Amino acid sequence: MYLFKNIRLYTGEASYERGAVLTDGDNVLYAGDESALPEAGDAEVIDGRGGICMPGLSNAHSHAPMVLLRGEGADLPLAEWLACVQKLEENFTPETIYSGTMLAIMEMLRGGITSFADMYFECTDMIRAVLDSGIRANISRGSTSIEGIESHRALHREFDGAEGRVRVFVGLHAEYTSDETVARTAVECAKKLGTGIHVHLSESAPEVAGCFERHGMTPPEYFDRVGLFGVPTIAAHCVHLSDGDMDILAARGVTAAHCPASNMYLASGVAKVTKMRQHGVCVAIGTDGAASNNTLDMFREMRLAAFAAKVTEGSASALPARDVINMATSVGARAMGFERAGVLSAGSAADLILLDGEALHLNATDIPTAIVYSANAADVRLTMVGGKILYRDGEYLTIDANKTVCEGRDAARILRKG
Repeated sequence: MYLFKNIRLYTGEASYERGAVLTDGDNVLYAGDESALPEAGDAEVIDGRGGICMPGLSNAHSHAPMVLLRGEGADLPLAEWLACVQKLEENFTPETIYSGTMLAIMEMLRGGITSFADMYFECTDMIRAVLDSGIRANISRGSTSIEGIESHRALHREFDGAEGRVRVFVGLHAEYTSDETVARTAVECAKKLGTGIHVHLSESAPEVAGCFERHGMTPPEYFDRVGLFGVPTIAAHCVHLSDGDMDILAARGVTAAHCPASNMYLASGVAKVTKMRQHGVCVAIGTDGAASNNTLDMFREMRLAAFAAKVTEGSASALPARDVINMATSVGARAMGFERAGVLSAGSAADLILLDGEALHLNATDIPTAIVYSANAADVRLTMVGGKILYRDGEYLTIDANKTVCEGRDAARILRKG
């Protein structure tokens, strides 16, 4: 049991200037005003020193091993960037993927991310890193073929639900990297496994134009026709959507994973988040891979999401701080299949983070405002997943940090030499 005291608390629903959180195992027993705190028994007391305690962040779209490619193809257009990165990815090995994933998990835990949704071309060693580290993850293979889709069956059978921290979705890379047979196979596979789908959707204008040439419709219209949205779906990017596309996503319960930094970095555009939400679309927030971001800082993503919405809408009231936090926590967690995560309340998962109480820039009267407009990843003092402290004051409790960093640097050098 842990008792967090002397904290400013944001539960995802309410703020408390003198808050307290009591956990037992992987559950939250209490989260609210310190004056109503129940008997804590022999719980270990953690003094927050006036810091902000909040739900852990949910990174709704990433490619974790790409931390090893950080900075590659910088300032190149999307097509040229892809060619640069994919050439290096040909040299990835299972060991490389494990090292890259573990290095990314270190960065995510250090920045308050307690769960992430990932798509990559090999998954077993990614899941091994997830289980070794203690973080939560939704993993899928970015498939472009029937063989790739079918590989999810064994992956799902072995790992879905592992330690209550792993979900396996079927990954379909995108419309432009697959055909209709592959897409329909993905739907059939996901339905038989009782799981969801993770896909890239309408990321760039050329992608949408190409889909029109091939099918005479937009990517959302095409995927809706083949039945892809008949299962829970995480759709990454969703930058170029028509009103009709938004209606489809809303009607089918698709969660759009908004990746503002990556979309700006590659000049893909700015997703119409406010309009999507007005149409009823669930919108989460993701970082994308570190090669197109170039950090895994969800605090920066929250701030960019808020600022981009305000500028594109021409309204300072667009996308308020509380809505942004909801997108970066509970919406993403639910989309990944972690229904109890993303909020702090009795019975919720004990996934939480603690921000530095001595950070002068967090001295704002409104807690959500401080989180979105002032905080950054370096402010995180503690990260807990499932009631276990994984990171605290610069120390990783489940990861050999020195070994992981050295192996990651070696892997990155080998990739570039290869």
